[in-house]
Formats: sequence, structure tokens, C-alpha cells
Amino acid sequence: MGYCKECGHQLANEHEFCPECGHPVERKETSSQGAKLQRYVEPASASVEEGRESVKPPNKKTKVIAISVIAAAAILGGAYYGIDKTMMAPNAVSEKFIASVKGNDVDKVKQYVNDGQIQLEANDEQTKAFITYLHENPDVMKSISEGLAADSRALEAGVTSEDHSSYAKLEQDGKKWGIFDHYTVQVNPVYAKVQSTEDATAVYIDGQKAGTVSSDSSKKIGPFLPGTHTVKGEVQNDYGKVESEQEIEATNGEDVNVEFDWSDHAVYVSSDYDDATLFVNGKDTKTEIGDIDYLGPLPMDGSIKVYAKRKFDSGEKKTEEVSIKKGMEDIALNFDEENTAEASAPSKDEETTDKGSEVNSGISTSEVSSFIEQYMYATISSINSGDFSIAEPYIDSNGPKYKEQKDYTAYLIKKGITEDLLSFNVNRVTKIDDSMYKVYTTEEYDISYGDGSVKYKKFNSIHKVKELSDGSLGVYQLISSTEVK
Repeated sequence: MGYCKECGHQLANEHEFCPECGHPVERKETSSQGAKLQRYVEPASASVEEGRESVKPPNKKTKVIAISVIAAAAILGGAYYGIDKTMMAPNAVSEKFIASVKGNDVDKVKQYVNDGQIQLEANDEQTKAFITYLHENPDVMKSISEGLAADSRALEAGVTSEDHSSYAKLEQDGKKWGIFDHYTVQVNPVYAKVQSTEDATAVYIDGQKAGTVSSDSSKKIGPFLPGTHTVKGEVQNDYGKVESEQEIEATNGEDVNVEFDWSDHAVYVSSDYDDATLFVNGKDTKTEIGDIDYLGPLPMDGSIKVYAKRKFDSGEKKTEEVSIKKGMEDIALNFDEENTAEASAPSKDEETTDKGSEVNSGISTSEVSSFIEQYMYATISSINSGDFSIAEPYIDSNGPKYKEQKDYTAYLIKKGITEDLLSFNVNRVTKIDDSMYKVYTTEEYDISYGDGSVKYKKFNSIHKVKELSDGSLGVYQLISSTEVK
């Protein structure tokens, strides 16, 4: 609202002419504001037009790239889903493991087993033994198969499995390639409790070193897979490398007791002169035979050869060299020149008599035969009862056989070895001089060892029997004892 500039009459907004004087109403201010508004609006309208002109339709290259990206995403998504369901899913892992076992695929089973263990690293031999064990024990195979299936269902459902097999289980173990859930088959391993009679015994399971055992304590060796395995003990000493093998049956959840007793790789050494020095493979041991209990453990393949050497008034002499072979339990390194004579060929200096005839002293060969038989059964009784005094009256206390037999009896008692004399025969009796006789015998034994094993052995032996000052007889020396193969 304003006033007419001609007459000053008040004007209304709708007046174009003054109602008083008729003069046109001037609206300069309004027009100016409209012009300003127009100037303000026009640039904005221009910007919109310019924006519309800058938006252009996409070209073919852009469309191709967009479609490729979408297709790649779809392919990757499908591949992820396919790998996850066919390769990495719990049921896929468990089913492929069982299929590998049934198909005897050693490499695949080994891969699954080692992938699922923390400490165990199975080799081909262990894996083969495990597969064989499962094939020979279908109940175990069934337990593992059903247990893994139950584990896979529980893992896919996100719950805890309550139907684990006691032999193996399926576990989630982090991520594979940082993308997929990683599942492994964890086989429950077994252990061996190993003992040895020798220090520094190296223990191998199926050719793979598993540890070292000392003689003063047992040691838990493992882990390894259930199955039948070869356990080897190895001792390295001055005599070389000595090995002993045994098979064990390792079942789930139970330690297997393994004992290496090296008595089968040792020999008892004696001589008619305790102060003789022992030589091994030509090397002076600096040890007198009287100070040696037994020799070993050592290889029993003939590679170890021993003899004794001693100085006499007539000069230094040595015994016949003996190769130690499997089955030998004792060796006599005697200086008697006759100890190499064969039973069938007595020396011309010996007086050979038939059983029942009498020798110059008035003692018949039948008496000597009867005496030596009594002696043999007395020594067996002393060994089995642990009482040396039973055999003592039959042995010349001044001869080398006394200490030899006493020590040998103590050794067998310590090892828990007993002997059953199955048969004993005197083959021949010969007179050496006025008080000494040589007796040729054959003996058969069943020898029972501490581990429960029993071995049959047969020997041809030569004994020296002496007539004592009181007129009685006593075994003076065991010249030789050779096992009959």
C-alpha cells in the first residue's frame, strides 16, 4: 500500500490509477525487486540446464564392465558355496577320510591324520599299519565312521557333539586360506612305555626314531597311530651297533609295555685262568676274565671274535679265537691244548675206556658217568631254586669251575632264567692222568626266560672231573660246550 505522488491520495495495492486524480500509479520499487529476483533466478535455471546437458547415456564399454563385475561376483559366490559344501564342509571331510581308508590310499590318509594332529607326524609305515588295523577291526572302523558323521552334523548345526568315537573325532581348526572353516580328523594316538636293560637305548617306531631310554627308568614313547608296529631298540657301544626288534599291537587308549632285554645278545665268559686277559677283535681290553661277568650286548653275527692271553713260565700263550654267534650263551677261553680236540678223536695220550671198565685208580668209568649225571641235575636244581649250595659238593673248590658255576648261577637267578634238563647222556669217559678224567656228554634243555619265552637247546660238552684227596670226585672244569644246531 502507498500514496499517489500527484495528489497524495492513499492507494490500494490493486490500484493502477489514482481514484482521486486519475494519475497512473508508479511501481518502480516493485519492478526493481522483480528484476533483481529475475536476475537471481536465472543463473540457477542456467545451472540446471547445464547439468542436464552434462548427463550423457552410458556407452557399451561401461555396460560390459558392469556386467562382467556382476558376473564375476556371481561366479565367485557360487564357487565359494560349492567349495564350502563339497570340499570344506564337515561331512565332506569325514566322508573323504573314511573313503580314503577304505580305498587304502596311504597318502590321503596320512595327509588327513597329520593335518589333524599337533605332535604326531605319521610316516608311510605307520599309516599303512593304521589302515590295516582298521580293515582287520571292522568294529573300530564302524565306530570311527559313525562318530565322524555325528560330529559333522553337530558342527553344521553349531552344537556340541555327544557321540564322539573313542578312536577319532572331527574338530574345527581355524580357517583354510583365511576364508573357509577348516575341519580336521583327529585320531586318538597311543603310546609305548619302554624299558631297557642298557643305557642310551635308541627306540624306533616303524623306522622312525621316537626317543632314547636309560636302564634306570621307563620312558613314554610316542605318540603313534593304533595298529601293529615294529619297535626297534638300538645300542651303540665298543662292540658296534646292536639291534633288537619286536612287534607290538597298539590299541586305542592303552599304553603298550615294551621291554628290551639284551641278555640274548650277551655271552658268559670264562677261562681256566681267571688272570688271563681278554682280547676282542684283536684289541686288548685290559681286563682280566675273572673280573668279567658277561660280555655284551654285542652283535651275534660272528663279527665279534674273542680270545684270552696269559704269560706262563714257558712264555706268553693265547687261547683259540672264538667267533660269537647267535645262540651262544657262554664261551670258555681255556689254555688246555686239548680243548680243541674233537669228541670223536681223543688224543693218543689219553687212556680211553668203555663204560663199566676200571681205570688204574680203581674208579670205574661207570662211577664217573654216574657222578657227572648227578652233578648235572644238581646244578639245574641249584639254578631253579636259587641255592648254589646244592651243586657245591659236586665241584672242585680249587678248580676254575667253582667260581664259574657260582657266578653263572647268580646270573641266571638275576635274569629269572630257569632250565629243565630233558635228557643227559655220557658218550665217553677218558683218563688224562692219575687223577683227572675227561667226560664227553650230550644235554637237551628247555630254557625258560624272564619274558615267558621258552627255547629248546642241545649241547655237546666236555668236562674235566678230578679225583680229590679224600677219594671223592669233583668237576674241575668245563672245557667246552657247543650248541648242536
